[in-house]
Amino acid sequence: MIVEINSQTDFVAQNDKFKAVLSTVVSHAFDNDLADAEAINASTIDGEPFAEYLSQQVATIGEKLVVRRSALIVGDETTAVSGYVHSNNQNGVIIEAKCDSAQTAEAMTPVLKEVAMHAAAMSPSTLSYKDFDSTYVEEETKGRIVAIEKENEELTRLGKTLKNIPQYISMSQLTEDVMAAAEALLKEELKAEGKPEKIWDRILPGKIARFIADNTTLDQEQCLLDQQFVMDDSKTVLEYIQDKAKAAGGTADIVHFIRLEVGEGIEVVEEDFAAEVAAQMA
Repeated sequence: MIVEINSQTDFVAQNDKFKAVLSTVVSHAFDNDLADAEAINASTIDGEPFAEYLSQQVATIGEKLVVRRSALIVGDETTAVSGYVHSNNQNGVIIEAKCDSAQTAEAMTPVLKEVAMHAAAMSPSTLSYKDFDSTYVEEETKGRIVAIEKENEELTRLGKTLKNIPQYISMSQLTEDVMAAAEALLKEELKAEGKPEKIWDRILPGKIARFIADNTTLDQEQCLLDQQFVMDDSKTVLEYIQDKAKAAGGTADIVHFIRLEVGEGIEVVEEDFAAEVAAQMA
């Protein structure tokens, strides 16, 4: 269970009374399986409508409080669920993994906490590249190419090394034909370098891995499973999970995660202080 409650100022958010309200609301939502903010706001707490309860807290604290977002993950004995809330209480993550057994699920729970900490820090927006819409990937590819080309113009002016312009940015674009063409090109490069063909099979895997890394930047930025794990950057999050599950004697697949950051998506109205003063004087 993860809940976001907004106050009007950071000062109130650090207040013990506000923290007590937060604790009460989270316990209430968890105990009653209230899956989202709408369900919480429509519920009854201690025999009274939740809206009335919240109004009383507003009167006590002196600022408007809003239960803005909430999420709940319910698992069974073969589901590992864990979460993490950063020390500043500004962002939190809950993660769910389906396991082959209850024993594996128990072993994977602390591992999922590590992954939740990773997600809190690295801000993935989706689980896997498989979740991307093809139109979105195409538009992002064009946008990134234009951005790098502009940057290269400035680097050229400064006499600095130019950035590589990638052909692709997601694994969803790396079809069998694309990978076959890339491998063929890499073989041509090895041949041109004079490398004996009998050692190509030792060199190619590393070069292909580099090609994939260079052409999946969107996945690495936005997809939890495809990001390099912060506690072991030699592995992706997916590889880390698979290795830990294997060590526990089973299998585990992360199927869902929820990351909330306080105030995320709220439009901040920029005020013209001078205009405001002038209006008051008028």
